Parts: sequence; C-alpha cells; structure tokens
Amino acid sequence: MPEKSCDYLIIGSGIAGYNALKELLQIKPNSKIIMVTADKYYPYDRPPLSKYYLRGEMPRDKLFFESDDFYKRDNLEVILSKSVERIDISSKEAILSDGNTISFNKALISTGGRPRKLNISGSENALYLRTLDDSDKIREAASKSKNALIIGAGFIGVEVASSLTTLGVKTTVVEVMPYIWNTFVDEKVSRVIQQYLESKGISFILNDSVKEIRDRVALTSSGRRLETDMLLIAVGITPNVELAKESGIQVDNGIITNEYLETSVKDIYAAGDIANIFDPREGRRKRIEHWNNAEYTGKLAARNMAGNREAYNFISSIWSDIFDIHIESAGETRNYDEYVIRGRFNSDNPNFNVIYLKGGVVKGYVAINRDYNELEVLNKLIEEGKDVSNKKNFLADEGFDLKELLK
Repeated sequence: MPEKSCDYLIIGSGIAGYNALKELLQIKPNSKIIMVTADKYYPYDRPPLSKYYLRGEMPRDKLFFESDDFYKRDNLEVILSKSVERIDISSKEAILSDGNTISFNKALISTGGRPRKLNISGSENALYLRTLDDSDKIREAASKSKNALIIGAGFIGVEVASSLTTLGVKTTVVEVMPYIWNTFVDEKVSRVIQQYLESKGISFILNDSVKEIRDRVALTSSGRRLETDMLLIAVGITPNVELAKESGIQVDNGIITNEYLETSVKDIYAAGDIANIFDPREGRRKRIEHWNNAEYTGKLAARNMAGNREAYNFISSIWSDIFDIHIESAGETRNYDEYVIRGRFNSDNPNFNVIYLKGGVVKGYVAINRDYNELEVLNKLIEEGKDVSNKKNFLADEGFDLKELLK
C-alpha cells in the first residue's frame, strides 16, 4: 500500500509548480494536494537570482513567494529535498527517491530544466545559475574576482554580466554565434543592445568559443587568451525529462502535451519549461523557457486537472531588466516579412519598439523602455490577427494612438 495518497500531485516547485499549487488551492480548497521537489527550499522567484538578489539589492526572504506558514495546512503537504524517480502509470503511484510512494488521482510534472554543461578542459569549477544556492555561489565568487568570463550571451549570461559589472567585476562574454540573443532578436536589434551594454562596461567576443582553461587563462578557438578568475557557463538548459522517460510518458524536446497540457498518459499533465505544447493558434508545437509561460501553463494545467477543458491560448512573452533598460517582447520576432521601428532606435538612450509584421498582420514586437499601454494594444493586435496593411505607416508615428488600429 502507498504511504501517502492525494487528489493532486505536483512534481517540481518552480514557477509552474507554484502557480499550479496556488490555483488548485483556490478552485479545489478541500482537495488533498502533495508537492514534491528536489529543491530544499519552498517555492521562490528566479529572475532576481541574476539581478537584484545577486547584486545584494534584495534580501533573501523577499525571494520567496509565501511565508512558511502558507504551506502549513491540513490538505497540503510539501516534500522538500526529494525527487520522484518513476510513476507507475497503471496504479497511479509515484515512487520517490527515498523509496516511499504516493498514490494520486491526477499529477502535474513541472520539473523544469538544468543548466546545459560544456565539456571544456579546465572548466571543472565553472559556475552555473539555476537555483538560489547557485546565485549565492556566484555572489561569493564575485566578491573575490577581478576578471569574470561568461560563456553564452543569452538572457542569463547578459543579466549576470550586467550584475557583475555593476558590482565592479570586469566581465567578458564569449558567444559562439555572430550576435547576442540570436534566438530571440534579429541582428539590427542585437547590435543596438550590444552597443548599449558595451557602453556600460561589458566586453563581448562573438563568433568564438572557449576551448580550454589553463592557469586562469581561457584559450579561445581563434587564439585569444583571456585572463579569468571566475567562469560562468550560461548556454541554456536541458529539460528534466528523465522521470517522464522512466515512466513511459512520450518525450521529444521536453514532455509532449496536447493543447490541454495532457501528456500521452491519462491524468498526467506537464507545464513550464519542460512542456512541449501543441499551440492550436499557430498549429505547431512550442517549448518555451520563460517566466510568463511557466506562470500561465501552471495555472492552466491546474484548471484542467480540476475538470476544466481549456486550450492553451497564450502569446509567448519575455521580459528582462538590464542596467537602465526594461525589455518586453511578445509574439513572433523572427518569422516576419517586414518591420516598423517606433521610437528612439539608438544605443545611447534606447527607447523604441520594433514591431514585426507578416502579410500585413502584427505578429510580435521587441520593446525597450516603452509604456505598457502601448504594449497592451500590440498584444491585442497580435491576439486578433488584425490586418494593418493600409495603416502600417502610422505604426512608426509616435503621435499616433495605436488604439485606433483596434477599431
């Protein structure tokens, strides 16, 4: 017999798992819920780990979504520092790393991902950022460092670079691709952002890679020698699909789900970074590694586990704060046939919105330091798929109220 049983089992305590838990507590207040997490802490927010918390501007207790007392309720149990190793799908039992079992009615897998490792000679002591403890280690290393080297110019790499530079550590970022944020923006936007970051003190080496670290010197493929006493690797994450694989749940670049976040096994759902979701709006699959998507899918999975039948209907969105710029982006920013620039498109004092269109329809945008009212209108235009072909010249006119396009 299983040691424990519950109505809803949540596996993982990241943004998706936490939001699923909150939603279930609200809509099914009398149900029995168990959350199992390999983390040793109650759910906490991750974006500050590369920014305010890392720089010492946010106290540790502010990272946590709730006080410990929030989790002390008769119908909830949170099991920390344990992982679910396998799910027996025929008996609906989860087998934990300590050998205990939990039987459930419905389960959510929201195990996220882990930093992708690089096999570079001499990089055995490299730092990676994913958890609260990782951020503490980076902060400790920064306090003793003069020359930090970051491999990877994605969001985490650039956010940590800006924090280290603010802390007075000379920071160089090496990126194998020809421009930064290459999976997210096109080259023209990337160059403006890069120039802004360089003006703040970050050095970039593009189209190059680190092949070896020897005696505090990084050797690159092109022959550069870079002094470093602190190495951070930030080249993306690997989805934690081992549990799903072990349990016979379909996996392909994450855990495969339909538009209701159901996996290939009845009554088992997936959400967050790990979920490879069928998006009915676009008619294709997507796996998204961003906060907003994790929050949305956590809540959606909870509602569907509780008996709803709501399809995924979310415009992918991203945000970040780096030095003095706030970045917001939504929708499709790579697959377009024309774009319009609204605002001040320069690296000295950037304040602009690059709006991407395909077939005359607004598909996405990348906005730097823009008013949220403008972004709300653009989000609606993307949602409605409105053809603005005959008004696209107005998009660039800052005197024109974009709300007119919704009429």
